Amino acid sequence: MDFSWSTPLRRSGQTSLPLIPNEIYLAIFECMAPTGQALTEQHVKTFSALALVCRFFCSIALPRVFECVAFSGNTNGNRAQASRKTLWAKQIVANTEPAKSIALYVKECTFVSWDLRQEVQWVLIPFAKLYCQAMARMSNIRKVVFYMSFVNKHHWQAMAELNQLEALEFRVCSFVEDPPDQELSVRTVVLLHAVASTTFTASTNFSLRSIATSAMRTLETDNVETVRKLVAFRQLALENLVFHQRFFNMEPLLDVFQHLPGLESVAFGLTKQAAASPLISALSLKKLFPRLRSLTVKGAGFTMRRHDMEMLVSALCDGPGTLPSLEELNFFFFTASGAGGSIATLDIVSDRLNGTIIPAFPNVRCIRALGGFISLEEGDWKFHYSDASEVEWESLGSW
Repeated sequence: MDFSWSTPLRRSGQTSLPLIPNEIYLAIFECMAPTGQALTEQHVKTFSALALVCRFFCSIALPRVFECVAFSGNTNGNRAQASRKTLWAKQIVANTEPAKSIALYVKECTFVSWDLRQEVQWVLIPFAKLYCQAMARMSNIRKVVFYMSFVNKHHWQAMAELNQLEALEFRVCSFVEDPPDQELSVRTVVLLHAVASTTFTASTNFSLRSIATSAMRTLETDNVETVRKLVAFRQLALENLVFHQRFFNMEPLLDVFQHLPGLESVAFGLTKQAAASPLISALSLKKLFPRLRSLTVKGAGFTMRRHDMEMLVSALCDGPGTLPSLEELNFFFFTASGAGGSIATLDIVSDRLNGTIIPAFPNVRCIRALGGFISLEEGDWKFHYSDASEVEWESLGSW
């Protein structure tokens, strides 16, 4: 859509008022809703109204309104809105203006609440197909999200048309059909709470092979077996790996780590059993990850024994030489102590700082725990303890 505009004129009755520089208008828009921040429902209404004021406002507001779109399979809440989106999708597919041009504003597309039950999906598939055909023409999409949705061949075919696609998120999804042979060169993949299909015999792991390419750099998942089979199938160049999962058994985690020496950031959770396992001794960061910058270990639902925490620190620092790339360590769990579990974790780190941690990781700058953090400030290590009421419980995660 081509906009021809100049600085908006200002009048009070018949009297012309001084012009306001466009930069000020842009700053006002930015204060209302910063760039990169998803618009709330109220913001969408406000920006939609502003788009009708003048061409200049329209050129700024309209792209924000259509920056993120969502196609819902549940129309009970707002049938009128669903009808408008269906009409818009049909116009995009028909190559009709202005729908065709507006589609180019879309940067993120979400499929939400598409019933996972196999027996009712046949009713929704025609609408899903239409929306997928429309999405395939939104050529500037960077991110596609599936939330409580089935994923079939129409979704895969549409995503294969999106050359600028960088990120995919699958949250509570059912993969009901194979993807096409064409690979999707996405850099970030999130896979959480995948639901098994009752009729699709291929595994989730096979469904993800088309996106597990050499282009992928970040993976978040709660299924270690998925990652395990992917790394066995293809050599990946992952830099960031986040497990939203507590490990009872260290073996599959270590198996994955052996295949991903290029990791720069790692996060995972431990259970009491795993923390006490002899396999903890194999978590030598210098041996596993020569480029690692950040490590996060979480725990929830248990208090780690002091001995196990000490063994964990020793294992991480074990091995000859140093790991100069490491800059931060995060230990988000409680350690057994009469003085408080959060403080005990930080105290153990403090005890091992000069004798064990710094010799192994000479460039580490910050070590965080639930009870506070230790940071290198102007050449000295500063200890920052938090009150019990200030402990960030969200750091434990939702496991």
